Amino acid sequence: MKVKTFRRLALSVWLLAFVALAGGQELRRAGFIGVRAGQLTDEARARLRITGDGGILVLGVVDGGAAKEAGLEPDDVITQINDHKIANPDDFVTTVTRLRAGDSVTIHFVRGRAAQTKQVALKPRPYESSPDAETLYKSVTVDGGLRRVVVTVPKNEGRHPAVLYITGIGCFSQESANLLSTETKLLYGLTRAGFVTMRVEKSGIGDSQGPPCMSPVVDLRAEVRGYVAGLKALKQYPFVDPNQVFIIGLSIGGVEAPLVAEQLPVKGLVVINTVAKPFLEYLTDTRRRQNLLRHIPFDEMERRLRLNEQCNQRLLIERQTPEQLLKEMPACGDFIAYPAPYTYMQQWAALNLAEEWKKVDAPVLVVYGTSDYISTIADDPYLADIINGFHPGRATLKAVPGMDHYLTKASSMEESMKRTTGLYGEFEPIVLDVVRDWLEQKAR
Repeated sequence: MKVKTFRRLALSVWLLAFVALAGGQELRRAGFIGVRAGQLTDEARARLRITGDGGILVLGVVDGGAAKEAGLEPDDVITQINDHKIANPDDFVTTVTRLRAGDSVTIHFVRGRAAQTKQVALKPRPYESSPDAETLYKSVTVDGGLRRVVVTVPKNEGRHPAVLYITGIGCFSQESANLLSTETKLLYGLTRAGFVTMRVEKSGIGDSQGPPCMSPVVDLRAEVRGYVAGLKALKQYPFVDPNQVFIIGLSIGGVEAPLVAEQLPVKGLVVINTVAKPFLEYLTDTRRRQNLLRHIPFDEMERRLRLNEQCNQRLLIERQTPEQLLKEMPACGDFIAYPAPYTYMQQWAALNLAEEWKKVDAPVLVVYGTSDYISTIADDPYLADIINGFHPGRATLKAVPGMDHYLTKASSMEESMKRTTGLYGEFEPIVLDVVRDWLEQKAR
């Protein structure tokens, strides 16, 4: 018992020293404003007697955040942060993302038709922690800037197999301080099983430096460069066995996984709820399926899909900018709004995924949930066929009944689509079992 305790203490001290000595540069911690922001609808404006444009509705405030300290309450309307007038929830998120711990922030808000101003110093965003793992906050250099990486390490000493995790599309932080996201449940579950895991935050997200995530310069290739930098660092950590490193990609992460593995070989890949067909074909399939689940009349659905095809042909194939396209076809606005820069989407549409997978000669586990309404579940058997066509016996296909796109439990696609919980629904633990068992088998 004394030997085991000493080893754990030694490991903890060593890890702390490793963090402290990991390079001269370090990222400033993101500030924590702690606001659940909602759209200020016409109904809310009328109810609260708010005049003027812009602003966001405070749906709630979080303990430890600057908003709680400033005394903000639900139904307050934030109109300005420092000198920046807030247009909408997206603008609010973009604005507060740039703030760092220790910054002095002036919050302008309206309560009961009375304009108020409060000034507070931002506290650090809470860190992840778990009694079952060591959580390290490190960084890698990408395109001249520092990018935050979050690494989970098993408690026992020695070199461990490791996983680079590639998340889905969108400009959001992968951190979950309370470990409630399905992604953290998957990754900490793997660490309890003996695997190091790494997440690479996107450009301008969380603590990361770099251009805003939605900037056109942050295209698909730029995002892949971030994951390649993370993978290189992961293989060099003294607690990682560099010959036992894997990639897990969720959703678009499964599209990016072979692009990363082409540049730096890995022991194997796991792709979950991903895409294999050309993007425009996938987009039409998915939007038709989602319209059917919403019970849109067939004639209206086909009209929408035809316009969707025309708009995205111009944006993604002919490579018009959104500004050019909307000037010529204003009706395209509803069909070209993506949670990633248009340059990112254009590069995705240009990919020949069969060609990319042909370059990767490694075992691949293809996992899909039967209640996934976002990815096309027919793509997963097709992807397994592609991989096995080029590299016989390399791909394994596994379905997880009742799992949706977000790794949560859902009895059907329709049930999943009606939810708003995203990555914070009830985790489906079977996916952890499937992925862990396959990784353990391949890491032997």
